[in-house]
Amino acid sequence: MDLKRRIRRIIKFGPWSYRFWRNLIRKPYERAFPTPAISDDTLGEFPEAAELRGNFAAFRAEALEVSTGHKLPINHEIMPEQRHFFEHDRIPWQMVPLRAYGFDYPDNLARMPLMADFLSRNPHVVSATISVFPGGKHLRPHKGPFKGVWRYHLAYLVQDLDAGRTSAELTIDGRQVFLREGDDLLWDDTYLHEARNRSDSPRIVLLLDVMRKDHPWYLAPVSKFVMWITGVMQQSRGTRKKAALSAK
Repeated sequence: MDLKRRIRRIIKFGPWSYRFWRNLIRKPYERAFPTPAISDDTLGEFPEAAELRGNFAAFRAEALEVSTGHKLPINHEIMPEQRHFFEHDRIPWQMVPLRAYGFDYPDNLARMPLMADFLSRNPHVVSATISVFPGGKHLRPHKGPFKGVWRYHLAYLVQDLDAGRTSAELTIDGRQVFLREGDDLLWDDTYLHEARNRSDSPRIVLLLDVMRKDHPWYLAPVSKFVMWITGVMQQSRGTRKKAALSAK
């Protein structure tokens, strides 16, 4: 490796970078949680999903009213480290952030009282977002940073396509999944995955991160630290202001 490439690599992956810390903590979590990419026991791992399923119509109506009636923030403007997802196809990914690793967005939560109540009763749901994934968008293959949580999808607005496909298309660890409205999925986003919307209209889903119940004693304080430092970073970046909704 020539000197210039080595210097660039040090700058990119040094201890001041997001990637350095992501890679550092990944291995102990992988040893502690040797779980499959997609859970076959959603209610066993996340029993509160029963409430989201059972009251689906009300949760969906609330989410669609907010996400289609306002100008929404852009993912990479809230989280600059994810700008590469925009640069891949130059199609902005919109969202309604409600909670991010324990850091709440009270102005947005005030617009969604049902979800706000659900989150207040379930602090182990450490992140919550209404994701508005535009037509034609491709989230290129990547791995999530933190295996201390399960990722939960609940499909609110999905377009059916041909041959059994839908606009809510996920490929997780090589397995292709198509969600229809009302379908949910609990999975581990630290496996290689990608998302596509091959339709011409947005697909809207609820995204939750749910803290794993079976944390070993030596990782519990690490996960608490991750929550704390992520909240500090969001506070210092002024993300509540960036995440505010506005009139169309």
